[in-house]
Amino acid sequence: MKTEIVINEKIKNIIRELEFKGVEDLIKDTVMTEIVCKVSNFSEEVEHFEKKYGKGFDDFNREYEAGEENFSQYDDLMAWKFAQEGKVYWEDKLKELKNVL
Repeated sequence: MKTEIVINEKIKNIIRELEFKGVEDLIKDTVMTEIVCKVSNFSEEVEHFEKKYGKGFDDFNREYEAGEENFSQYDDLMAWKFAQEGKVYWEDKLKELKNVL
């Protein structure tokens, strides 16, 4: 099912001035840029925790699980896990998008 978007001529002219072939290319480029931004943000957060603890997520998780409860480390573990999963998720979406372009 293809949906047609109606675009005002002034906007079409601006899109062409920005050197996009058309609205579809603009949308694809915008989506790609947003995904790359998400990957970058999650990657920075993962790197922050790797530097803070001097190890990767899996090693930190194993050590945390084997040790005594530490609320501060637990908060970091959950934030790190979210960042790690987000990074992988958006990297996969980026691959999907590259495959259809």
